[in-house]
Amino acid sequence: MPSRISVIIPAFNEEDSIGLVLDALPQDLIHEIIVVDNNSTDNTARNAAEKGARVVSENRKGYGFACLKGISELDNPDIVVFLDGD
Repeated sequence: MPSRISVIIPAFNEEDSIGLVLDALPQDLIHEIIVVDNNSTDNTARNAAEKGARVVSENRKGYGFACLKGISELDNPDIVVFLDGD
């Protein structure tokens, strides 16, 4: 059985790059992609959702808080990958 791979992408104001990052991922190998919107003031969340990512919000600013929020949303993966939104 293949490994369940989850990708967490903390993102803050990455509307111009988040779609490119998501398009570059090997979708057929990934169980879930979680983009954690960290109080963006642009269209990061909308652009990520349009590309098929599950978007969750973290209102506390900071990379660490965003990572922890992503971890709390995981669906029982074997492997967790963290990526930058740009």
